[in-house]
Amino acid sequence: MASPKFMTALGPGLLFAGAAVGTSHLVQSTRAGAVFGLGLLAVVILANVIKYPAFRFGAHYAAATGRSLVAGYRDLGWFPPLLLGAILILADGFAVAALSLVTAGIVKVVFGLEVSILTAVALVMAAAGAFLIIGGYHWLERLNKLFMAVLTVSTLIATVLVLPKVDWSFYPASAPPIDMKAMLFVAALAGWMPTAMESSIFASLWTVEKAKDMGTKPSLEGVLADFNIGYWGTAILAICFLLLGAGIMHSGAVEPADTAPAFAAQIMALYRDTLGAWAVPVIGIAALSVMFTTCLTAFDGLVRAFVAVVGALRAQPQPDQSGYEKKAYAATLLGFLVAAFLLLYFFLGGFKGFVDFVTSLAFLTAPVLAFFNHRVMMGSSVPDGDRPAPYLMHWSRAGIALMLLFAAGYLFLVFT
Repeated sequence: MASPKFMTALGPGLLFAGAAVGTSHLVQSTRAGAVFGLGLLAVVILANVIKYPAFRFGAHYAAATGRSLVAGYRDLGWFPPLLLGAILILADGFAVAALSLVTAGIVKVVFGLEVSILTAVALVMAAAGAFLIIGGYHWLERLNKLFMAVLTVSTLIATVLVLPKVDWSFYPASAPPIDMKAMLFVAALAGWMPTAMESSIFASLWTVEKAKDMGTKPSLEGVLADFNIGYWGTAILAICFLLLGAGIMHSGAVEPADTAPAFAAQIMALYRDTLGAWAVPVIGIAALSVMFTTCLTAFDGLVRAFVAVVGALRAQPQPDQSGYEKKAYAATLLGFLVAAFLLLYFFLGGFKGFVDFVTSLAFLTAPVLAFFNHRVMMGSSVPDGDRPAPYLMHWSRAGIALMLLFAAGYLFLVFT
């Protein structure tokens, strides 16, 4: 039976999972299975394994010090928080648009709305913004737990049922050749697998916020157990979505659609073909719920991180810090949502290309943020008794080296 300390700490790790099970899983993993069969399964597994220490350090640092990674970045100098702020504006600004677009596509399919995709995007953004400003962290955590449970159970059942249809070849003959186009997709797939590296920052901020919500500091053991459940749970779900794409779409020679509504309809068909027509409404609501939760968690983490970066770079704190943070949160959230909507309004093209751009950016920035996370965990602010085990630090160094190698290879392919 779970200990009271663990049950009390449960939450930030599941928020991490909620933020991850979105574009990278529902879209990219499913597409990988649909196009390549099991050909990219190793990529999904490797990406999750090599990035684990960098993501874990977010929750670990916050639990050990009571501070977020943003504060740790500031201890390293001005450059790390400035670079993080730039990444949040560029990469995560596009991510807000991509997540809203996918969620809006599912909204149109589930409810049969005869409205434009941009109208559906506006509805999603308005609902998410209102929920976050009114409900805050307390309700975000509770909603996420419910929706993650529903999607996890339904996805595991669907995956078990689709296994007999999967071509278990290491690289199926029906998969496309490994050319430039395939390599670019691999970069996009790995870039947001399990999610963008900025989510390690979000995890640290949620851990700090959880302590405030509880009124007490959670134990390091409980925080790490919660994070591990969320992290490795998302890895399993990524594999499940790849298997669903391989078993239904690849085996049936179904090409992934290039628009959000059409691809959402294909996702619904995956569950219909494995669980039966009765499950479509249930799964539709579940997929919508989880994508909406992904929007909530990603938007919340982005805004908290950006406000924290601005706060870390200020010379003097505001006299009313709590009031300032609430106003800054609402204003920043509104600004990101408006900017993301305008981005879609003026530059919306192919759905697949839009998502690939966002995830490829994450592929290039991951090793830099992972390096910062490693440096922060080695800093003097972490008590000696709460430092990661030596094997984790070696694992972290190896992961950073591999991410740098892959990023360099990606740039070489693009510019030569």
